[in-house]
Amino acid sequence: MNAKILRRLAFATALTLGAFGGAHAAQYTALDSEASTVTFGYSQMSVKMDGSFSQINATEFSFDPKNPQAARVAIEITLASIDAGYDEANAELEKDEWLALGQHPLATFVSRQVQVTGDGTYEVSGDLSIKGTTKEVMVPFTFEEDGDAGVFKGNFTFQRADFAVGEGQWKDFSIVANEIDIKFNIVATQ
Repeated sequence: MNAKILRRLAFATALTLGAFGGAHAAQYTALDSEASTVTFGYSQMSVKMDGSFSQINATEFSFDPKNPQAARVAIEITLASIDAGYDEANAELEKDEWLALGQHPLATFVSRQVQVTGDGTYEVSGDLSIKGTTKEVMVPFTFEEDGDAGVFKGNFTFQRADFAVGEGQWKDFSIVANEIDIKFNIVATQ
């Protein structure tokens, strides 16, 4: 083969490989609310309890696996969509002592910075706002591509007292523990 044909073949191969490589390097720009879940765990009178939220929305979402440090996310959770495991608990959580849903219908998380911590593992710092109080949190998570979707999984713990969740008689952590464990499985699309 002559050099001219080899150069053309090399160029065509490079273009083809570049096209295939680009097909897997998607930027995820929308949260799939139906496929995503946010759950929580807490302890009530030393009994482990679980709950969830059914309404999750992203007002901003941008994650490029090739440039994760540039990611931006702003997530809203409609607190009235809470299911703490039984109806009496759900009704109690609406009250001012707990989530004060009349004044504070949303919990939000807005990212500040994403850092790569390993192969497919990351940590995002951001502002968690609940009941009119905002605190910075660090949240470890994993990311993997699943077909056309990107799946983000992680968990973190916060102290409910930091957000005035459980005031008055409910400040006693022997009834409801201070630690709230959050787990998420966020599904994003391109």
